[in-house]
Amino acid sequence: MVDVQGFKQRLASRITEGKEHGIPDGVMAEGIVNLADIAVHLFSADKPEERLMKELWEVSTEDEKKVLANVLLRYGKQGLH
Repeated sequence: MVDVQGFKQRLASRITEGKEHGIPDGVMAEGIVNLADIAVHLFSADKPEERLMKELWEVSTEDEKKVLANVLLRYGKQGLH
């Protein structure tokens, strides 16, 4: 089972570190896109939900990937409150 709250807290922690180093949101979102592009090719998608996420990422345009990255960034920021 996925620890959603733990993931959100780890994401919030990384966002905080980025902010402390002066990294703007746009650069963090670009990093998320780049990391996801790499992860899709390096990690196996054994579970149905992982396969779904991989397939959705692979059919997404660059603009759609940016939108997803920004949503993930906003989601992580909720863990800062």
